[in-house]
Amino acid sequence: MPLNIKFPFSDNKNILYKYLLENGFDNHFSTKQKLYYSFVRPILPVSLRKKLQEKINSNIKWETNFINSELINELKNEIIELFKYIDGKKCSIVLTHDVEATSGFNFIPKVLELEERYGFKSSWNIVPYKYKIDEGIIKLILNSGHEIGIHGYNHDGKLYYSEKIFNQRVTFINEALKKYAAVGFRSPMVHRNLEWLQKLNIEYDASCFDYDPFQPFPGGTGSIWPFIAGKFVELPYTLPQDHTMFYVLKQKDISIWKNKADWVAKNKGVILTLTHPDYLRERNHLELYEELLEYLKTLENAWYCLPKELAEWWKGKYNYYC
Repeated sequence: MPLNIKFPFSDNKNILYKYLLENGFDNHFSTKQKLYYSFVRPILPVSLRKKLQEKINSNIKWETNFINSELINELKNEIIELFKYIDGKKCSIVLTHDVEATSGFNFIPKVLELEERYGFKSSWNIVPYKYKIDEGIIKLILNSGHEIGIHGYNHDGKLYYSEKIFNQRVTFINEALKKYAAVGFRSPMVHRNLEWLQKLNIEYDASCFDYDPFQPFPGGTGSIWPFIAGKFVELPYTLPQDHTMFYVLKQKDISIWKNKADWVAKNKGVILTLTHPDYLRERNHLELYEELLEYLKTLENAWYCLPKELAEWWKGKYNYYC
């Protein structure tokens, strides 16, 4: 029986399932991927791994500005009219970060200070069983009104290797969610299986995206809006990740981010970013991120919110319409 997917309307359910189910959010490792993550990747030097990934990425065809309008074209204006945000806002802006290493964790205060300067609050997804977690930084995040989410188990790429491994880690992930008062989750490398994720004690998941062909499980929901996936709200990220921008595509400016943000706002979607303090501390990436913050502040009539606030509001909105 397929996972119960819900939008705040009922007519075009077949179209939704075409995108939300067939386009690959329920992913399983192939035999080749299992061999790579279990035996090949752990012994490859980082330099060689990067060259291999560059070779793979060079063959990927991608849509200009990361815009895939198929779902919007299918649904036309039917659902866009429903997406009127809190206080009549025309779109929402959500900032999220995945913190993958100690160096990135220690850089959190610098990025947080920058966001505070522009009036933003954000979510910090920490890996609970990989690096030492400084409780002082945790308190800084929470006392500043930001949010903590959980980013997998230990970021080894094997969370979805098998359901047995996933089940073995569920208890520990749920313990971390409780310890850090987190209600949200994002899978490492945005691997995902929304059916297995029903076992987590979460209000929302953020392991999907509307369009991103550069991920190990590319797929894409096609949706720039949240949707109900079983017991939780799914929040797809809609701007390409900083790693994709600066390392894969080797962008020197943020024009792709700007154009995509404009398009999402025009269609009353959620501008949801995914960046890493691990990468923002390198080269001039923090300056480029600041340029993005400056630009997002120019978007008129936008709701700046935390992912947990968006998820709570979306559940209420869905219940209102349905």
